[in-house]
Amino acid sequence: MEQKYFIGIDVSKDKLDCAIILPNYSVVLERIVKNKENNISSFLSALLKKAKASMSSMVVCCESTGIYNKPLERVCSKLGIELWVEQALKIKRASTDMRGKSDRKDAMRIAEYSIRYQDRKVPHQLAPESIEELNTFSKARETLLAQKVALQNQLREAESHDPRSFKQLKDLYQANLKALDKSLLKIESELQSNLEKNQEIKTNMDLLKSIPGIGKQTALQFIIHTNNFRDFTSAKHLACYSGVVPFANESGTIVKKHRVSKMANMKLKTLLHLAAMAAVRTKTELKQYYIRKVMDGKNKMSVINAVRNKLVHRIWAVIQRQTPYTVQQEFLSN
Repeated sequence: MEQKYFIGIDVSKDKLDCAIILPNYSVVLERIVKNKENNISSFLSALLKKAKASMSSMVVCCESTGIYNKPLERVCSKLGIELWVEQALKIKRASTDMRGKSDRKDAMRIAEYSIRYQDRKVPHQLAPESIEELNTFSKARETLLAQKVALQNQLREAESHDPRSFKQLKDLYQANLKALDKSLLKIESELQSNLEKNQEIKTNMDLLKSIPGIGKQTALQFIIHTNNFRDFTSAKHLACYSGVVPFANESGTIVKKHRVSKMANMKLKTLLHLAAMAAVRTKTELKQYYIRKVMDGKNKMSVINAVRNKLVHRIWAVIQRQTPYTVQQEFLSN
């Protein structure tokens, strides 16, 4: 039987702290590698050659750190080495020894986690280029919008409280605001062009927007963060990831209110909240559901969360059926 090697990697901006251990938790090697594709590729290739091991005999596990993970993801995909990207909080809570804190210790904890919970391993897959492009456009749009809102807020406050300062700021910011508007229009155009090139993504966007309360940005973010729904297996799985599933909170005779977990995608959760608030104002069954539950004495936020959950199930349903959502005729006539 081929020997398995578990590689725990603590990822930071400039370097990777690596710990290689065997299934019996014995340490094979500890090494610091620059967070560059060439350095990572050389290290893993040399390790494979020295251990006389195949790609399938190695499991690389790291925490999710966003953009700093990209070089490692690309190298593992290129070499065919299995990569497991896990939430940092899960690894922290699973650790049995939290004495001391260093990158070296964290790498060892990640390696041990990959052995202990290997039955829960979810191999990481690189998102298609089309999804990566959409994600880049989306992030650029958010950054520019934040800058525009910051400038507009400053102008609005100055206009109401300091007219003299307002005139100066207006002259200073005018060119910046025009440039931001121009850039935002360009991003919107590029986004639309990208969607037109990929019929599958465009179709799913249109399906999602058929659901009352779901707008273009919410639909886009769901497609990006779910890899166009390839990374999920059920509506419940997606609802849990989106942070709308309430979990029990009790111990012995103490029974507290069910609460949603913070181990979720907070961006999708925020967008779902806005979508739910919009949905309960539409002439649909969700509005009737919200009114009925509130009149029954239910907490408003609990009802809104139930609406968020219903929206996730509708999102999953239209994608699986590949048919638009249709509002019941009785509600359209009200």
